[in-house]
Amino acid sequence: MTFKQFTFLRVFRNSIILFSIFMSTFYSSAQEFNAGLNLGYLPCQGSNYYSVGGNFEFRPKHAYFSINTDPFVLFDKTYATITEPIYLKLIIGNKLRICPSAGGFVRTSGNYGWLVGLHVEYSIHQKFILFSKNELYADHWKDTYYGHFGENYDFINQGRSLMFSVGMKMILKK
Repeated sequence: MTFKQFTFLRVFRNSIILFSIFMSTFYSSAQEFNAGLNLGYLPCQGSNYYSVGGNFEFRPKHAYFSINTDPFVLFDKTYATITEPIYLKLIIGNKLRICPSAGGFVRTSGNYGWLVGLHVEYSIHQKFILFSKNELYADHWKDTYYGHFGENYDFINQGRSLMFSVGMKMILKK
């Protein structure tokens, strides 16, 4: 068995290129483009996970929905993993928005899955938006079961977790 040396560029090169193209395309043609930061908390079976990440929202002209991506680092005392969700958000309201959302995500740990959530947003001075996100993440990952007689079985395992986060985003284009 051979191991490839871990380098930041090798692992994240394609993701960085795609993310740059994605964000430049959305920024140039968006009616509304918001970017910001968020902090989160995920209580999960005796462990407390925390997150720090960004928030990018693209809303087409006169639309009641937006396309969002919120890359974040989820960490505890022993490890960290990067999560890249992408989801649609239905926008209800103007100054105070109540926004249900649904989408999918992948993690650098190999997990993947779907998410649903409820966001509450409040606009300040038509330039900043304070928000709270409450999301249910349904993780799926590959596990191996080792039998008594030497056989191995691969199967897909799953788990669910609630994540709470707050943050602020700035309206870059309106």
